[in-house]
Amino acid sequence: MGYASLRELRTALTTASDLASALPSAPTRRDTDRLVDALRRALTAAGSLGEDTAGPTGCALHPNGAVDPLYGDPEDPLPPGYGKCLLCNDRRRRADAHPPHARPRPRPHPHRHRRLSA
Repeated sequence: MGYASLRELRTALTTASDLASALPSAPTRRDTDRLVDALRRALTAAGSLGEDTAGPTGCALHPNGAVDPLYGDPEDPLPPGYGKCLLCNDRRRRADAHPPHARPRPRPHPHRHRRLSA
């Protein structure tokens, strides 16, 4: 929930309340249209409050982590599959830089394969 969204909601609700309090007993079409507009702005602002639950990174593991500075850079784009999360992207970069090593083949024991002389 961003501060700007909350401020917009409070402003729209205050405006709607002021307009509703000032309505005459026989409101005109213009009066009701202004009230409906203020209520729609309040509804839109209220709906946007829950949109930031994933945090700035959009990452389930690190929702409030740092955003990768290369995200959205047209000159140095991130590889496919990379997201906004710097922590996850760093993990991917490290994995790409060091591919998994193949298991070393077992070496024969030096005493096991000694030929017996007859």
